[in-house]
Amino acid sequence: MQSKLSVLQVIPNLNVSGAEQGCIDVANYLVENNHGSYVLTTTGTKIKEVEKNGTKVLLGPVDSKNPFVIFKNIFLIISNIKKYNIKIIHVRSRAPAWSVFFVSKFIDVKCISTFHGTYNFRGYLKKLYNSVMLRMNGTIAISNFIHDHIKKNYSFKKNPIQTIERGIDLNFFDPKSILKNDIKNAIKKYNLKEDSIKILLPARVTGWKGHLILVDAVSQLLEKRVLNIEVLFFGPDQNKLLKEKIENSIRQKNLQNIIKFYGSTKKMNLIYALSDIVISSSTDPEAFGRVSIEAQAMGKLIIASAHGGSQETILEGKTGYLYSPKNPFELMEKISSAIDQKTYSSNEMSASAIEHIKSNYGKDKMCKKTLEFYQEIIG
Repeated sequence: MQSKLSVLQVIPNLNVSGAEQGCIDVANYLVENNHGSYVLTTTGTKIKEVEKNGTKVLLGPVDSKNPFVIFKNIFLIISNIKKYNIKIIHVRSRAPAWSVFFVSKFIDVKCISTFHGTYNFRGYLKKLYNSVMLRMNGTIAISNFIHDHIKKNYSFKKNPIQTIERGIDLNFFDPKSILKNDIKNAIKKYNLKEDSIKILLPARVTGWKGHLILVDAVSQLLEKRVLNIEVLFFGPDQNKLLKEKIENSIRQKNLQNIIKFYGSTKKMNLIYALSDIVISSSTDPEAFGRVSIEAQAMGKLIIASAHGGSQETILEGKTGYLYSPKNPFELMEKISSAIDQKTYSSNEMSASAIEHIKSNYGKDKMCKKTLEFYQEIIG
């Protein structure tokens, strides 16, 4: 019988990023398996949801990179460890990781980190700052791509590093959970055409997510041929300057009736369901790439840039396609081919994609491996 653990996860915010969703999934899993679940964060739209599911959320300025605040957070974390009898700390960001690192020097507590990205570095000091993620009792890499990145770029890695791929909620991202009437109503709500081929880019508006790449690809596609397509940009769009730049590009290419922003929604499973082709056009490598597995789980054709985690999660030609990063012409060709060959509506490809994700990328599998890693580190 497993002994009860009290786990403190430390993360700057609890919103909608992949790192934040992973934190939430692990927190809920710990509660479901009768372990103590605590999260130390600063703010976030998901706090109430996490608390409702049984996790104790603690608040503190762990989003700060100010050295004085990082120092003060050492004592905040120590007080919470003593108050809640924490056995292991799981930190998911570099600034609070420095606080956690020094906590482990003052008191006897095990600490692990999750290496969520490539943490681009220029020069020795930035690399040293990043290396704190490897100065714990153990480190989780979220993909083989990230594991390889660590091995290639960091000599300081004496403690265990384990690859635990991200997972998604297979009950939520289940095409069988979406009614045809729900799709019909959503198409009406968003003023979409019933008979169009719908191309979805689900991503927050930030430069490296590649919205402009897709705009260029669609422009080239429609210069070659007449198609009944609509392009849907779903995701947080608070970056007003970049959104305006993208909208200007759309207008210059006379695509304002084709490509539109729709903001965020809590019903992304429904948006996937009404779409035909899903795009992940990231210009930088995705550390893992949740869009690729969410799309496949919903039985949709995914076309993604061929770098980072997407190369691991997409079975080329069987569950989706890859194209050369930052290459709108090649992306255009992949979209055109998918339309010509009707692979976007292939039942065989849809079934293969769903089975691939069910077998490899469920959140319960990720959480189970994470809990096992906790227990291994505690010993």
